[in-house]
Amino acid sequence: MGLQSLLWEDIKSTELANIKDERLTELGERMNDWSLKPSGTEGYRTAEVTRGGVDTKEVSSKTMESKLQPNLYFIGEVLDVTGWLGGYNFQWAWASGFVCGEVV
Repeated sequence: MGLQSLLWEDIKSTELANIKDERLTELGERMNDWSLKPSGTEGYRTAEVTRGGVDTKEVSSKTMESKLQPNLYFIGEVLDVTGWLGGYNFQWAWASGFVCGEVV
């Protein structure tokens, strides 16, 4: 039986507004307590940043605020920004975090 069956089989066809707060709290707690145990690693030799994330066209470059949802901000690797290996992702995380921090 998969995780979906264990957690929300009883409410999978229920509209969110019709699910009791207690049940949503229970689901949240179970999801937050869920742990994954990696079976191994390939080490730093093959470690890289992956592509994907929030489209930068949907985010203000001056504030990092979503253009679609006011008061929602995105920084760092959650955004679809790809660079060469060598610390560029760290610089992007720091720079975007700084810009966002100036307005939040």
